[in-house]
Amino acid sequence: MKIVIRLSVLMLCILLASCRSKKEVVSTTTTVSDNTTIGVPPSQDNKQPADARQQEETCVTAKVRLELSSNGKSTSVGGMLRMKRNDVIQLSLVTFGVLEVARIEMTPEYFLLVDKMGRQYVKASYNDVSFLRDADVDFYTIQSYFWNEQTSNYSGWERSNFVTVGDRSLPTKHLITIPARNKTIKANLSLSNLNTDSNWEKRTQISSRYSKVSVDELWTRIMNLTL
Repeated sequence: MKIVIRLSVLMLCILLASCRSKKEVVSTTTTVSDNTTIGVPPSQDNKQPADARQQEETCVTAKVRLELSSNGKSTSVGGMLRMKRNDVIQLSLVTFGVLEVARIEMTPEYFLLVDKMGRQYVKASYNDVSFLRDADVDFYTIQSYFWNEQTSNYSGWERSNFVTVGDRSLPTKHLITIPARNKTIKANLSLSNLNTDSNWEKRTQISSRYSKVSVDELWTRIMNLTL
């Protein structure tokens, strides 16, 4: 169980660390299955909120399947992705289909990592976290990829299988690759059952039974992880 929890938290670090790499222009044509719609990212700055010409704030939710692999070994976990445009991104990861073991929450003001099994959490501004600050990553960087508003992929992050949700074309396959010490870790994030449900809590409430840990402590634990 502990390895699943730590791998769940590792997902965020893989996702964010992949943003360190130099951007690469991607093709405007994506091969998808017959039941999907090809989406071409519109041109806009990924570091800025949407302007008045874009659609009003809306919500998107999806089931998630995350598979992490390295050195011939792999593990997977399910969960839910919930997003409200320009407000919050939540990634809940569960085991056995029902038990939430970790939650990642990002807003324009902070990011939050919650280890529900260990009853501990990290909450900090982006500037207070060195690997986020050095990578120049914030809420809008991540939003631009999930909402298909970026004209280029970062090397290490590939998106495919675009489907139409409302009036948007969103990627349902995210393959994220990052070197870690003497190995390469790959995270294959698949989304399904996408819809525009808005009936969910937009902010995570932390119980007083949970202990707050430092970013450095969490980062050390993750980097010592073996898959």
